[in-house]
Amino acid sequence: MYQQGIYTIKANTSICKDVFAMVLEGDTDFITAPGQFVNIQLSGNYLRRPISICDWNSTEMTLIYKVVGVGTRQMSQMKIGESLDLLTGLGNGFSVEDCTDATLLVGGGVGVPPMYGLAKRLVASGKTPVVVMGFASGDDVFIKKNSKPWAVPPTWQPWTGHLE
Repeated sequence: MYQQGIYTIKANTSICKDVFAMVLEGDTDFITAPGQFVNIQLSGNYLRRPISICDWNSTEMTLIYKVVGVGTRQMSQMKIGESLDLLTGLGNGFSVEDCTDATLLVGGGVGVPPMYGLAKRLVASGKTPVVVMGFASGDDVFIKKNSKPWAVPPTWQPWTGHLE
């Protein structure tokens, strides 16, 4: 089940090279599981942009996206208070109940944000996920210890080595 709605930008912050965190305020009732996504309508563009939901609560959602083309560049230039037309509650998402006590979560680059919401909900349900994140370089790491606003829980240990 999905819904169309208008959402207000509460924040749109650069968190590393070409990666932004956008916080939107609006109806999040149709977001029911970590791993779901939204489709964003941008003026002047025919196709909506699909973006994974990083996290959400009863009134806000956070999207982390990378600027890779015209649409995401347009998003990166949007200001607090502007509105966006979204389709929300898309995709099946992940079932926290079906995960074991020590579920392995693996993601890289912009595949990390939906993992954040899943890990957060696994921890809240008393489970201890093992999280492995990969990025193209150290400059691309947007979620790490001691960085706000995207600090990882103390038990997360991002790998900082390189594959040869």
